[in-house]
Amino acid sequence: MDVFFYANLAFLLCNVTVFVMCLFARAQVVSASKALDTLDWEQTAALTGDMATVKKSIQKLNNRLNGMEAKDPYSVLENLRAQANTGQAIQQTQVKRQGG
Repeated sequence: MDVFFYANLAFLLCNVTVFVMCLFARAQVVSASKALDTLDWEQTAALTGDMATVKKSIQKLNNRLNGMEAKDPYSVLENLRAQANTGQAIQQTQVKRQGG
């Protein structure tokens, strides 16, 4: 009999907790609804632009962290050409040593 009492008590506490959480969620929705009622189209457009700016800066940061973004594409091409030239020179010197 004690087991059923404690089980019912646990279920009651869970139900009260869920009820309080639903009241809290309803209060948040009402608060957001009131805040959105005072929002006009200009503010909405400004917020949308701000979000786009934040999104773009986050993408740039992620690209920098991943090494996908180069500051100057021409300098990258020059570096590749320089590496290709030094690579050919190294291969030619190795061929000469092996052939001789």
